[in-house]
Amino acid sequence: MQEERENVIILIDDEGKEMPFEVLDIIEEDEKRYAVGIPAEEAEDEAEEGTVLIMRIVPANDEEDILEPIEDEAELQKIFEIFKERMEEEFEFEDSEE
Repeated sequence: MQEERENVIILIDDEGKEMPFEVLDIIEEDEKRYAVGIPAEEAEDEAEEGTVLIMRIVPANDEEDILEPIEDEAELQKIFEIFKERMEEEFEFEDSEE
Protein backbone atom coordinates (compact mmCIF):
# COMPACT_ATOMS: atom_id res chain seq x y z
CA MET A 1 0.00 0.00 0.00
CA GLN A 2 1.43 3.36 -1.01
CA GLU A 3 1.57 5.99 1.72
CA GLU A 4 0.08 9.39 0.85
CA ARG A 5 2.51 12.26 1.37
CA GLU A 6 1.28 15.83 1.54
CA ASN A 7 4.67 17.30 0.65
CA VAL A 8 4.86 15.63 -2.79
CA ILE A 9 4.46 17.78 -5.87
CA ILE A 10 4.54 16.83 -9.54
CA LEU A 11 7.33 18.26 -11.68
CA ILE A 12 7.01 18.22 -15.45
CA ASP A 13 10.22 18.09 -17.46
CA ASP A 14 10.89 19.63 -20.90
CA GLU A 15 9.57 16.49 -22.58
CA GLY A 16 6.29 16.57 -20.66
CA LYS A 17 7.20 13.64 -18.41
CA GLU A 18 5.80 13.83 -14.87
CA MET A 19 8.06 13.19 -11.88
CA PRO A 20 6.78 13.11 -8.30
CA PHE A 21 9.09 15.21 -6.09
CA GLU A 22 9.08 15.08 -2.30
CA VAL A 23 9.91 18.48 -0.83
CA LEU A 24 12.13 18.00 2.22
CA ASP A 25 12.80 21.65 3.03
CA ILE A 26 12.16 25.22 1.88
CA ILE A 27 15.17 27.47 2.34
CA GLU A 28 15.11 31.27 2.22
CA GLU A 29 18.47 32.86 1.50
CA ASP A 30 19.50 36.21 -0.04
CA GLU A 31 15.83 37.16 -0.56
CA LYS A 32 15.25 34.02 -2.67
CA ARG A 33 13.38 30.81 -1.87
CA TYR A 34 14.52 27.30 -2.71
CA ALA A 35 12.83 23.90 -2.64
CA VAL A 36 15.07 21.01 -1.66
CA GLY A 37 13.88 17.48 -2.16
CA ILE A 38 14.25 14.08 -3.74
CA PRO A 39 12.36 12.14 -6.38
CA ALA A 40 9.40 10.61 -4.53
CA GLU A 41 10.33 7.08 -5.66
CA GLU A 42 13.62 7.41 -3.77
CA ALA A 43 11.78 8.66 -0.69
CA GLU A 44 9.93 5.34 -0.51
CA ASP A 45 13.24 3.44 -0.32
CA GLU A 46 15.26 5.54 2.07
CA ALA A 47 17.94 2.85 2.39
CA GLU A 48 19.22 3.64 -1.10
CA GLU A 49 21.54 6.54 -1.82
CA GLY A 50 19.43 9.37 -3.21
CA THR A 51 19.74 12.38 -5.41
CA VAL A 52 18.97 15.74 -3.86
CA LEU A 53 17.31 18.26 -6.16
CA ILE A 54 17.53 21.97 -5.40
CA MET A 55 15.33 24.34 -7.34
CA ARG A 56 14.67 28.08 -7.05
CA ILE A 57 11.05 29.03 -6.30
CA VAL A 58 9.90 31.83 -8.60
CA PRO A 59 6.45 33.42 -8.18
CA ALA A 60 4.41 32.96 -11.37
CA ASN A 61 1.22 34.71 -10.21
CA ASP A 62 -0.76 35.24 -6.99
CA GLU A 63 -1.65 31.55 -6.70
CA GLU A 64 1.25 29.58 -8.18
CA ASP A 65 5.01 29.34 -8.10
CA ILE A 66 7.40 27.89 -10.64
CA LEU A 67 10.41 25.77 -9.73
CA GLU A 68 13.40 26.47 -11.94
CA PRO A 69 16.81 24.81 -12.03
CA ILE A 70 19.84 26.62 -10.63
CA GLU A 71 22.68 27.01 -13.12
CA ASP A 72 25.15 28.81 -10.83
CA GLU A 73 27.28 26.11 -9.17
CA ALA A 74 28.27 28.41 -6.26
CA GLU A 75 24.62 29.23 -5.50
CA LEU A 76 23.71 25.55 -5.70
CA GLN A 77 26.52 24.55 -3.34
CA LYS A 78 25.61 27.31 -0.86
CA ILE A 79 22.00 26.11 -0.61
CA PHE A 80 23.10 22.47 -0.33
CA GLU A 81 25.41 23.35 2.58
CA ILE A 82 22.53 25.12 4.37
CA PHE A 83 20.32 22.08 3.76
CA LYS A 84 23.00 19.72 5.13
CA GLU A 85 23.35 21.81 8.31
CA ARG A 86 19.58 21.91 8.85
CA MET A 87 19.07 18.20 8.18
CA GLU A 88 22.21 16.69 9.70
CA GLU A 89 20.20 14.76 12.30
CA GLU A 90 17.74 13.28 9.78
CA PHE A 91 20.13 12.27 7.01
CA GLU A 92 23.65 10.94 6.63
CA PHE A 93 25.64 12.97 4.10
CA GLU A 94 28.81 11.71 2.48
CA ASP A 95 31.60 14.18 1.89
CA SER A 96 32.66 14.18 -1.74
CA GLU A 97 36.34 14.93 -1.29
CA GLU A 98 38.49 14.23 -4.30
